[in-house]
Amino acid sequence: MNEQKSEPVALFVCIGIGILFVALGLAVWMEGPARGWSLQTRIIIELCLLSGLLLALMFVKYFEAVLLWIASMRAMRWLARYDSQKQAQGANEGPAFAHVPTPDKVVMLRDALRERHGWSWRYRDRWVVVAGDEPLVKRLAPGLADAGYSITGDTVLLYAKQTTDKLDIEWLDQIRRLRRRRPVDAIVALTRNRGSANTPFDAEGIAQRLARHARALRWAGPAYLLNVTDFGGEQSGPDEAIGFTWANERTRPDEVEASLRRLSENLADAGVVRLTQDPNDRYPAELSRHISELRAALSDLVVQTGHSRLWRNAVHGLLFAPLFKERQLTAPAPDSEDGEPLPPQQRTIWQTVADHSRKIHGRRVGFSVSTTAAWMTTALIGCWVAGTMLSGMMNRTTIQTATDTLTKLSTQDRSQGALALDSLDKQLDTLEVRQRDGAPWTTRFGLNHDDALLTAAWPGYENAVSRILVTPIRLKLEERLRQLASLSDAEIASGGNAQVQAAYDTLKTYLMLVRPDRVVAAFLTPQLIATAVPARPANSQLTSGTWEDLRQHAITFFANHLGRRGSAGDSSLAIVPDGALVATARQTIIGVRGIQNSTDAIYQQILDDAKPKYPPVSLASLLGDTSSKGLFNTAATVPGVFTRTAWDERISKAIDDASEQRNVTGDWVLSDVHASAPSTGSLKAELRQRYFDDYARAWELFLNSLRWQPAPTLSGTVDQLTLLSDPQRSPLVALMNAVVYQAGAGAATQSLSDTLISKAQQLVGADEKDPSKQTQPQLAPLAAAFGPVLRLTGSDLASLASGAPANAKAATRLAATGDLSLARYLERVSAMRLKAQQMVDSADAEAMARSAAQSVLQGKTSDIADSRDYASRLAASLGEQWAGFGNLFQAPLDQTWQVVVQPAAASLNDIWRTAIVADWNRTFGGRYPFADSDNDASLPEMARFMRLESGVITGFVTTQLAGIVERQGDRWVAAQGANHGALTLDTGFLADLNRLTRVATVLFPSGDAHVRYELRAVPTPGVTDMKFVLSGRELHYFNQKEEWTPFVWPGDSLENLSHIEWQTEQGGLRSGLDAQGRFGLIRLLEHAKVSPQDSARYLLTWTPDQSQGIPLRVQLRSEAGAGPLDVLELRHFTLPARIFVTSAAKGGPKLSAVNPPPLPPSAIAAAKHAAMPLPHGAMPEVE
Repeated sequence: MNEQKSEPVALFVCIGIGILFVALGLAVWMEGPARGWSLQTRIIIELCLLSGLLLALMFVKYFEAVLLWIASMRAMRWLARYDSQKQAQGANEGPAFAHVPTPDKVVMLRDALRERHGWSWRYRDRWVVVAGDEPLVKRLAPGLADAGYSITGDTVLLYAKQTTDKLDIEWLDQIRRLRRRRPVDAIVALTRNRGSANTPFDAEGIAQRLARHARALRWAGPAYLLNVTDFGGEQSGPDEAIGFTWANERTRPDEVEASLRRLSENLADAGVVRLTQDPNDRYPAELSRHISELRAALSDLVVQTGHSRLWRNAVHGLLFAPLFKERQLTAPAPDSEDGEPLPPQQRTIWQTVADHSRKIHGRRVGFSVSTTAAWMTTALIGCWVAGTMLSGMMNRTTIQTATDTLTKLSTQDRSQGALALDSLDKQLDTLEVRQRDGAPWTTRFGLNHDDALLTAAWPGYENAVSRILVTPIRLKLEERLRQLASLSDAEIASGGNAQVQAAYDTLKTYLMLVRPDRVVAAFLTPQLIATAVPARPANSQLTSGTWEDLRQHAITFFANHLGRRGSAGDSSLAIVPDGALVATARQTIIGVRGIQNSTDAIYQQILDDAKPKYPPVSLASLLGDTSSKGLFNTAATVPGVFTRTAWDERISKAIDDASEQRNVTGDWVLSDVHASAPSTGSLKAELRQRYFDDYARAWELFLNSLRWQPAPTLSGTVDQLTLLSDPQRSPLVALMNAVVYQAGAGAATQSLSDTLISKAQQLVGADEKDPSKQTQPQLAPLAAAFGPVLRLTGSDLASLASGAPANAKAATRLAATGDLSLARYLERVSAMRLKAQQMVDSADAEAMARSAAQSVLQGKTSDIADSRDYASRLAASLGEQWAGFGNLFQAPLDQTWQVVVQPAAASLNDIWRTAIVADWNRTFGGRYPFADSDNDASLPEMARFMRLESGVITGFVTTQLAGIVERQGDRWVAAQGANHGALTLDTGFLADLNRLTRVATVLFPSGDAHVRYELRAVPTPGVTDMKFVLSGRELHYFNQKEEWTPFVWPGDSLENLSHIEWQTEQGGLRSGLDAQGRFGLIRLLEHAKVSPQDSARYLLTWTPDQSQGIPLRVQLRSEAGAGPLDVLELRHFTLPARIFVTSAAKGGPKLSAVNPPPLPPSAIAAAKHAAMPLPHGAMPEVE
């Protein structure tokens, strides 16, 4: 009855203030532009409103107090009016209505405090809760237990009744609602000696009582223990507070005992004094004895209460008070003026507790919504204020940094400009990331200006990047386009597809700068980086790596943002194109590669869709049951999409479907005009042509990659030729059949009815003169590409390659069985196999092979040579397009020739060594000019070997090597058209042979040694006389006019003495450089320094006296060549030991696989010193 709950007035006030300020803020922000307020002005007003809101929230308690004071005044007036009305009504209506219900005690307490203190009644007095048994409370504070509260001085005593374990929680909750912030200031727990010797005090019960009060109040105030005693005089002593307090929340037992000891001593002293004054005043003395006896128990009481296992109570004092007898208690007057109970006894104790509690603060117990909300609101406001300040500083820093960067961009230093541009790129990139993903929280709180800053900084970036980056790139690209325009189509095409593509990419890059809406950053970025501009300044402090890094970053940022800023007309980054230059470049590229459109994309899509369905085709899968092992092989494969199966099943239909859609667009790089879509027929024809071109190219690569597997022996070669020439088992025949089948992809097959109709049309239109009106047969699209291969097999498709009519098929088959065909080739292979089989089966296979090979080497006709020539002509008939495949036809016969010719080559080398080289070494060994010796070689013997027409060497070459070497003028060269495969002519042999031929031409012009030449002395300072005596004739010069003197070598003189005599100005006649014999002149020339003056004259210089260093000089002029100087080419000359290179290192095939292995080098070296030399063939020849 008359229950009233305290409403959270402060919360309502906060909500009202918040709504008011939010409404004002929205009004300012929305209506500000209409009143002409700028953004900065509105932000300032909003900040002012925010500050006012914070101030209003800080003073919300004062607003609440005013509102509550006004409400309390109104309530008091209403209560007074209500009471007066009820009393008047009760007097009029009689005793039945005389009872008027009294207001609730919480209302009475509130009204009493309001009357005492007005609107600040809540926290003006100290509120102390007394916790203890009701009998003790009645004796200690009369009237408190019944009323529930008592006001004494500036202290409000409160008491909640407790029956067994149940506490009057409702009353405590009402108290909490009256003072939400701090319900009570202290709590006093009453305790009494239970008379037990072991546990005189119930510490655990006191702790539980304190815990119940704290939970009910949701507040744990500072606790004080009041020990009440039963002893006291008939008269009460003075109202005094006995005990001690402390401020620390935790205290030690020794400290409590020390305090009790001092208190006991002080009370004893005071008790004696007071007993002398009043014998009945025995309380201090008795209390001293009480404390002294229970000092340990009291100490444990304090410690156990403060450190209870149930609740942690902050005990701050221990007080003592007497319990007076019931008759000494003063009963309250029934009619008091204020309707309150009389103040309780022990006023001083309550005042002491109240005063001491001002220094101690309690603590909140449990969760408080209002307190949490208040703290959260305060924290939120603090975070908002701090965030606003941080955001302001961060945004100011960002804006200032962007401003400084834009200022630095105006510098003329290219290095600083590049650094500033890189910094601006990073800032703009950061702003864009924030715009896309949201700004960080440190830059928000209503002060973020990223969008406005990005908009303001972009024009500055455009101006800077145009000056620093775009202009150099534009000039570089225009320079490349001018170079492109200056080249002819042939010059561009000579560089291959890479150069053509590079020219196209350059033009595309330039046009992307003109039209940013066409920009593809993935393409544009590497193209701009490849221009290598802007170049690093010569005086730059940046390293080359740093400059390149800055350049690439700037280009990447520029390329990524060029296409995002609108079309070419809207973006200031678009360059102004050079129309004439673009038109010229387009015309040049079109002339080389033509306008390519998205037909490429359609074609590639068709192939990509079909690739998973058709795996690559290998040689093994192509041959099927036939194996090519041991004959030929390849690791290459044919893409599965370029097979007849793929064409028939998928590719043909895909091309037809694509041609029906006709979604082909033009190339904007090569033309500004949008290309019209081609017709269905033209697109289909173009796709078919592209496919069959790639089809033929794939098979060309595959067939040209085939390689013959050589056999190591002649018997192995015979086995290969046997398998190759067998029409039933030959893998070559199976391969050709597979190729013919694959070449028929796309060829139309005619039924019987179609053939009859075609014949009828030909008969009807036989007299038609206009070829365009005659019915044309449908051609096979791959007939032309595979034509050379098809003609070898006699396939019907070969007749369609040139558009031949159907009745020409018979002629095609006849041509295929003519000179060059697969069948004739197999016949040649069979003939070669039979020839090789005869060699293998003969008793002396090596002699027979040598005989067959020598007939070829000597230039005679042979079946081997004819077969190899046929294979060469067949391979040549395939053309360069199928050159690799043609080598497959030629390789078996070349291999057979190789194993046959190797013994012949070794035999010729042996004949050359035994018949020529051995005789040469025996005749000229150890003789001048072939060796350093005093013995001269015989000129007639030299003529016998070296004569041009009838010499021994010439005769050997012309008879034994007629098919290998031929004479062209004075030079011997390898015979033209002689493709001897395995034979490798020793280059040293030809070089030495030509060397002898040159000397023989000069030395033996008519068969005998006869060299004519002339000498003329050259004047030399310091030399007065010179005489050259040469083979019986002399040249005498003594400073007269020079003249030519003829000589002949070798001369007719029997002495054959050659020497030089000279006389100088300081010395007499001297002689030197004497040489005897027919080669005396040659010995003398060997000591001279030869300097050619023209094609016929040479200057000879001797310095016989090295001490004086005077040179003797003579001019030599010959009729042919260098005259006697050519003989010097024979100095230390030796004939080559071999004609052909037949070393085992070449790995050439052998005649038989049963030959013994070669001897080790150590065995060969030991055999050289043996009495019986090794047979020829056991010692390997050395290249």
